[in-house]
Amino acid sequence: AVSCGMVDGEARLDLDYVEDSSAEVDANVVMTGDGGLVEVQATAERTPLSRASLDEMLALAAGGIDSLKAAQSAAVG
Repeated sequence: AVSCGMVDGEARLDLDYVEDSSAEVDANVVMTGDGGLVEVQATAERTPLSRASLDEMLALAAGGIDSLKAAQSAAVG
């Protein structure tokens, strides 16, 4: 699971407090090990979320989850 959002019109992964508090959109994404979506929760804080922005955030989240999987696999050998 990762968090992501749109800050100043840019998709960002793992928002910190300052980014989250000023985000136009924030989201949580949970995926299975083989890339299936378990949960997608996104909230547009100021203006509606475009489909293109959602797709961009989902791609960013998938990349972040892939990185986490690789780090976990390396840690456990």
